[in-house]
Amino acid sequence: MAASSEDRVGSVLAPWLQVQIPGASGLKIVDLVEPKQGFSSRTVLFKAVWAQGPQQCARELVARIERPTTCPMLADVFFQHDVMKAIAAHSDAAVPGIVLSERTGEVLGQPFFLMDQVRGRVPSDFPSFHSEGWVCELSAKERERLWWNGIAEMAKLHRAPAEAFTWLAKGKSEPPGSIFYLRYFIQTWLDWAAESHGFPVLEQAIAYLLANVPAHERPGLVWNDARMGNTMFADDLSVAALFDFEVASLGPAEIDLAWWLYCEDLFTVQFGIPRLPGIPVEEEAILGFERSYGRAMPEFDYYLAIAALKHAILAIRDYSNGKTVRTPGALPGFAMERLRLYIERHQARRAGQRRAG
Repeated sequence: MAASSEDRVGSVLAPWLQVQIPGASGLKIVDLVEPKQGFSSRTVLFKAVWAQGPQQCARELVARIERPTTCPMLADVFFQHDVMKAIAAHSDAAVPGIVLSERTGEVLGQPFFLMDQVRGRVPSDFPSFHSEGWVCELSAKERERLWWNGIAEMAKLHRAPAEAFTWLAKGKSEPPGSIFYLRYFIQTWLDWAAESHGFPVLEQAIAYLLANVPAHERPGLVWNDARMGNTMFADDLSVAALFDFEVASLGPAEIDLAWWLYCEDLFTVQFGIPRLPGIPVEEEAILGFERSYGRAMPEFDYYLAIAALKHAILAIRDYSNGKTVRTPGALPGFAMERLRLYIERHQARRAGQRRAG
């Protein structure tokens, strides 16, 4: 019988890892499992057990292994590695510790890094945690605490200085606010996804957002996939880890907050699932964001529009097999409806401010 992919990884990884640990002998890889994959890398969980002289040692680890992808923005597994290292060095946010790395691809055929396993539970996207699973079993008060614990942990990311992530500036000298984010993340992703096909509604939305940036933005790290489904919680409902930083960028914290809030509607309203009691709705969420971050966020509609725009662009092309929807009519109706709604609300807010001022 041919060896499984997991067996091959374990048999090659064990001797390499033993060499990396001074004084280790008899190292074995056990309990190895490769769960359902994301787009950017293979994820392999395992336990390493070895002898260190008379002492028996064990450590639960995760290997993130680069794999071929059609999307250039997801091609480098060490992008996430470097972001996580910088987060750990410049904030107290809960991210898994990086243990070792192998950049040549000579060991497993692709570059990879190892990080510590973290114990906890993650709210499910599919099926939505609003419809079934452990979050449904909590009380409304517990769910509210869970949700705001996620926001509090994310705020630690946003307190890290933008200077800690200088390589994310892509050599550009302009301040890394919304204009930077729209030009060098949103437009770059659209250019790749669209493959020269026209999406005028999206281009018009980008033009509007570039021309109407809120004043007094505070640039920093943008997680870019900030949501409950990328947050691991401990049994006491505190945050055990934030993860999946494959497409981190620079910009205002509101971009992450808006995506977090937008995803709650995405996984409820879009699928006709009632929102669980205790999960904040838009108005109370924004008020809570303002309390948590210690500043007013009067133009939050602007950042919700960016969230809907990002959702629409991410739907254009499948990152794993290269399929493309090619026509504006195939874009998700939910994203397009929300994009129009948020831009209209932002326009109305701006008009009201001009009349008042």
